[in-house]
Amino acid sequence: MRPDAKQSGLTLIEMVLTIVILAISIITITGMLSSGVGRSADTTLELRSASLAQSYLDEILGKRFDEHSSPRGIPPCRTNCTDEVDFGPDGGETRARFDDVDDYHGLDEGEGQLTPLQDSEGNTRTGYENFRVRVSVRYMEIDPGGEEENLAVAANDLDDNEDAKLITVTVNFISSGDEGVSYSAYKANF
Repeated sequence: MRPDAKQSGLTLIEMVLTIVILAISIITITGMLSSGVGRSADTTLELRSASLAQSYLDEILGKRFDEHSSPRGIPPCRTNCTDEVDFGPDGGETRARFDDVDDYHGLDEGEGQLTPLQDSEGNTRTGYENFRVRVSVRYMEIDPGGEEENLAVAANDLDDNEDAKLITVTVNFISSGDEGVSYSAYKANF
């Protein structure tokens, strides 16, 4: 070899530094990917929760306003609407026989409850293991402290507590230990 010729190649130190830099890069990229995969499971649970709540709200909103409402809703009940303390199933009604919105008050189905999640016909829902659904119904408050109800009252010219019922469906995934997500809708008295 000529004395003035340069040798090309990597020294041992350069090779070790390259391996260390690659290892750090791979660990960082793997960490970012694994945290993204964990969050995607949360998104799936949130979508399933919203879908489940929507199916319950659709079922409830499809019922008449009150036990004393005519089947078509006109005329609305006024002086004979069910008292809020009497909300819940009427006279031993089963889920398949619920015929008005307030029958659903107090409904609690799913994981950890005596009743599994059911559809509108009383059949057990499949594919929602570890989910729990709770329903509450109350009359809309005409002069509440909450800004959202004040806006709904003003926008719809509501002047009586029995003009609408607030339906709240709370869904939670038991194994995640969350408090649940609440979904609400109003049913008007007509």
